[in-house]
Amino acid sequence: MNNEIFIQKGDKIILDDTHKVICGDCLEEMKKMADNSVDVFFTSPPYNDSGTENEDVAIVRSNNTHKKYESVERHEDWYEWQCEVIDEALRVTRKYVLYNIQALSNNRKNVYKIIGKYADKIHDILIWNKLNGSPTGTPHKISNTYEFIFIIKPEGIDGVDVKSQFYRNVISMNINSNKDYSKIHRALMSKDFCDEIINQFTQEGDLVLDCFNGLGTTLLSCKKYKCKYIGIELSEKYCQKTIERYLEYDMGVRNVKVISDNNIYTYDDIKNYIQSAQTDIFDFMEE
Repeated sequence: MNNEIFIQKGDKIILDDTHKVICGDCLEEMKKMADNSVDVFFTSPPYNDSGTENEDVAIVRSNNTHKKYESVERHEDWYEWQCEVIDEALRVTRKYVLYNIQALSNNRKNVYKIIGKYADKIHDILIWNKLNGSPTGTPHKISNTYEFIFIIKPEGIDGVDVKSQFYRNVISMNINSNKDYSKIHRALMSKDFCDEIINQFTQEGDLVLDCFNGLGTTLLSCKKYKCKYIGIELSEKYCQKTIERYLEYDMGVRNVKVISDNNIYTYDDIKNYIQSAQTDIFDFMEE
């Protein structure tokens, strides 16, 4: 373990018996998975909203963490990449794929192309109406305060079940931002929104895959609603923060471990590292 980030590409983070995160490229890792091996796929990919064709500037401005996305210089490449992700998601998923995206000025055409490409497989499109969405900074323009959730069905799936007896395809709720993590991840998913999706579209014991784990918001929702979870995340920093966030969420966890290059780092190893890095998560865990 080095002095800053102890997670590295290829590491497997075992948070407990039913929740794990893999540090790696989403397509590479999904291609290793068997057909129909997860119940529900739910993710929110990078939106490609930087509006630049300069690779280095795009990385800095958009805080991108996926290696294929870092090399995208044309919006068409982002579209092709997302189609690859959706195709792999459909292959590994038994029930349905839930794909959360916002149509912004620089990605809108490609988002609409995705709708066209998968029109025969899209069961419905949920609208997340963000009640406290920020207005546009340009007068007399339309403010974009909603996001899509495409419900895409694998072959052989006729319909989609939700827990509520009557469920509308418009979800109206605030953006519940987490300022504690905003400096680490500028587009952290709203925990309340994630809770809503996992609660309605999964059953207890379902295995959920999120190939853009980020800081593990879907993980926390799966923990809350007793679903199993696999996350994939390319950023070592995000993977490490996921561990810290999970331990903060469930202070009783003691069997977390990291498998790295045939080495196994235990809870005590991780605890000692984070304490040496002046992270205060373990301070209150020991109280």
